[in-house]
Amino acid sequence: MTRPFEVDVGYDPTGRVCVVALAGKLDPPACEVLEPELNARVAAGCRHFVLDLSGLRYVGSLGLRAFVALANRVRGEGAVAACGLTGGVREVFDMTKMGAVLRIYATRADAVDAVVSR
Repeated sequence: MTRPFEVDVGYDPTGRVCVVALAGKLDPPACEVLEPELNARVAAGCRHFVLDLSGLRYVGSLGLRAFVALANRVRGEGAVAACGLTGGVREVFDMTKMGAVLRIYATRADAVDAVVSR
């Protein structure tokens, strides 16, 4: 049985970018897991994030809020990019114009390169 939500946090090979890979459904209970994890990374000094959403099947309004909150917390000191958007997640991002808040890239490598070069 697959878990409804998974979050895997790591760093790119340079150690400069926090890569957050999400899988499953980012619904309200999942946000209760994700938000403290993101807040802990910011508190630890991480300012450059890539959200790998290639495994995400669903994102609700609270998930979008978590992404916006992260972008706001690192604004001026870092950057947040997203990659791997597919299906319904891509549609939600398009409808809500999340591209105005997060830079969107097709691949994790492209997102990491963009965040590092900022």
